[in-house]
Amino acid sequence: MLRTAALALLLLGGSLAAPFTDAKNGFKVTPPAGWQKVDYPGTAVVYMAPRRVGDFAPNLNVIVQPIPAGTTQARFHTGSLAQIRKFVSGGQIIQTRDVTLSGQKANEVVYTGRQGKFSLYFIAIYAVKGKSAYIITGTTPLGVHGDMAQTTRAFAKSFRITR
Repeated sequence: MLRTAALALLLLGGSLAAPFTDAKNGFKVTPPAGWQKVDYPGTAVVYMAPRRVGDFAPNLNVIVQPIPAGTTQARFHTGSLAQIRKFVSGGQIIQTRDVTLSGQKANEVVYTGRQGKFSLYFIAIYAVKGKSAYIITGTTPLGVHGDMAQTTRAFAKSFRITR
């Protein structure tokens, strides 16, 4: 158990940073220590890794997407898979599984694809609550993605829907 905890701290950069609270979108999340918060259009929050991989900065982000009332988790998941196949160049779904996010039924999708000149590895975890979908995504270059899944899962574990 101690070995697992030490590995988790190493992957997260030693410790967790101060929590970020977004009252407008109704969530709270704690980024890995050393990750820098940046603004990016269309996201609620983005954190960049302290080290770049070539021209790319591995990142974690949260998007809160309004959805029609009555949208189920299953329906949102089906739509998300279709969007990956449609909008991510060479999008290839590697794995999907049922998880929880802030106590809500959720899905995790691991996939790869291209964006511009980058071949990327993505891990997305998302849940539907009320009229919102809460989407956490970790992104890093393909081939150097060894700890990104664990980093993203730890970030998601800290995530709390506050409304």
